Amino acid sequence: MSEPQIPDKLTFRRKEVMQLAKLDGRVLDYWEKEFQAFAPVVNRSGEKFYSRRDVEVILAVKQWLIKEKRDKNEIKDLLLQYFGDLAGTAPAAVGGDAVDPEKLRRIRHGLDEILTLLAKDDKK
Repeated sequence: MSEPQIPDKLTFRRKEVMQLAKLDGRVLDYWEKEFQAFAPVVNRSGEKFYSRRDVEVILAVKQWLIKEKRDKNEIKDLLLQYFGDLAGTAPAAVGGDAVDPEKLRRIRHGLDEILTLLAKDDKK
């Protein structure tokens, strides 16, 4: 069975991700906490939106965990290798100064919100 084709869009509603990945929402919540490799944006009404990168990470975790039967530590290493920036990991900045991971999360959250707003404007 081949990997599902990701639609050509920037953001995805939670229900779309669940259907695309054929996973329950509780699994997505668990993986979000366990692997810390994706962080959906939650709008004011509590609806979660995932970026295209989040969907790619979710599909990769599903492949490695369910189909290839890899353990969690192996998957965390693979996520670092293929996606580079897990939420709990701060990459080294130019000049050797550490980057504040909380600041990066806030920036990413803001950018994801902007993408969500732009996606809604396109539908009007």
